[in-house]
Amino acid sequence: MRKLALGAFLVLVVTACASVKPLPIRTGEGCFLCRRPITNLRLAAQIVGGGLSSNFQAPGCLAAYLVDHPEDQGVVFVTDFVSGKMVRAAEAVYVPTVNRDNGERDFMAFSDRTMAQSEATERSASLVTWDAVLEQARRGN
Repeated sequence: MRKLALGAFLVLVVTACASVKPLPIRTGEGCFLCRRPITNLRLAAQIVGGGLSSNFQAPGCLAAYLVDHPEDQGVVFVTDFVSGKMVRAAEAVYVPTVNRDNGERDFMAFSDRTMAQSEATERSASLVTWDAVLEQARRGN
């Protein structure tokens, strides 16, 4: 009986986690971390948890937030730079970029590694993973 109850619980947990979906982000909404308006939706990121969502200007802002709030266990999404669709952060690859408006460094997320490599080559940059984005935030770069 215990095994059956545990199995049912695990199915429920897996189903609940798989059904988390990102919510729409609109231009002009404030970044949850830096409070500046989100101006480029192709860079936007989001964390969804407990029925709430928090939007971020870019993957770097979201990573900085997560480093400062490790207890936040929401599902993390980033915007695929090519399609504009939200994808799970850990499933994307990233190309470092510099915001030409303010000179800040951040990342462009790609769900397609070939497209990411093309962009990286064009920018003379290397691809990085979500773990590398988080590590850079930990170092404060």
